[in-house]
Amino acid sequence: MIWTIAIRELQTRGKSKGFIVITAILFAAVIGGALAISFLGGGDDPVEYTIGVTGDGVDYTAALETGTDLLKPTVQVVTGDGEALVNDGEIDVLFDGSTLTWEGFPNQSLDSYVRSIAQQVQLGQRATDLDVGPSELSNLLTPIEIGEVRLDGSDTDFAVRLATAAASGFATFMLLQTWGAFIMMGVIEEKSSKVIEILLSHVQPSTLLSGKVLGLGVLALVQMIVVVIGMVVGLSLVEDIQIPTSVWGTVPLVLVTFLLGFGFYATAFAAVGSMVSRQEDATTAQLPAMLPLLAGYAIAAASFGNPDNPAAVIGMFIPFTSPVLLPFRNAMTDVPTWQVAISLAILAASIVLMVKLGGRIYRYSLLRSGTRVSFSEAWKNRNQVGF
Repeated sequence: MIWTIAIRELQTRGKSKGFIVITAILFAAVIGGALAISFLGGGDDPVEYTIGVTGDGVDYTAALETGTDLLKPTVQVVTGDGEALVNDGEIDVLFDGSTLTWEGFPNQSLDSYVRSIAQQVQLGQRATDLDVGPSELSNLLTPIEIGEVRLDGSDTDFAVRLATAAASGFATFMLLQTWGAFIMMGVIEEKSSKVIEILLSHVQPSTLLSGKVLGLGVLALVQMIVVVIGMVVGLSLVEDIQIPTSVWGTVPLVLVTFLLGFGFYATAFAAVGSMVSRQEDATTAQLPAMLPLLAGYAIAAASFGNPDNPAAVIGMFIPFTSPVLLPFRNAMTDVPTWQVAISLAILAASIVLMVKLGGRIYRYSLLRSGTRVSFSEAWKNRNQVGF
């Protein structure tokens, strides 16, 4: 009977155009996000820019053409309307010796490069005016060499981690919220149309709840698998960047945490849906189930710069927030295996408790129509049979 109800939910939601379109959009978005890593990281090849010089800026032509390992400039002497060339995109920036002209927001790397070259040239001219020889000037301006070791990898490693963490956290949050709302609205619709009375004459409330969670859980898992496949394909297409091991480990972890998180939250949303009889009350009714999930996403969003902050670490072990925070932290930093195991174990054990509690509220509130069942009433009478 559980499979019969699950198949009914699969056929109802799985064949809808909305499900197919959203799944396709998710797949394309994740691949696009992964490929964007190449542009964020920059790879090993220097970026090419065109610098227009005019007026006193022409004196800097030779120095500006030197370039760096990450920047390859082409210097163009401008004799006409330089601003028009900037607006048309023919040059990236116009330099007249004292002012940089941009089309919009300045490119930080190019801006720093031009300013640095201008400063070097002017220092050389001042040294000549002060009769300071090239060797003395070179000794004076020789920077102190300080080495650097980054335990969390290079900048490109961080870009990969950032994109993976953002994709996994956002996908988990959105899919849990979306499919939880589907379950809740389905329960409310059945209550308001009195279909629930017919269903309960043939099946037990626990069987009906299990069928709903199973059927919609399969569809939700399909969408998450599509997201994960998109992540794998996108990361595989990234060139010139070494993917950190923990990022690849995040891929299967996203599936596991999402599956456990769905079992936890689906029951909660179904219980919330059984407490109201009108769709107008759904928005306020779902807040207790949605706010903890939103809190987990908010903590993740605020932890990109510091994934080891106390809120993210503690939230990884709380079942209400761990479905989002566990894969997020695993992508951003190297989380010890024992922490991952404990977090998953707590989440799995919490599903059992949520199914018992949510199932009792669901059973008690399912046939109560009219006024909304309050949480205090549902908790007080959670052990009573409502039909």
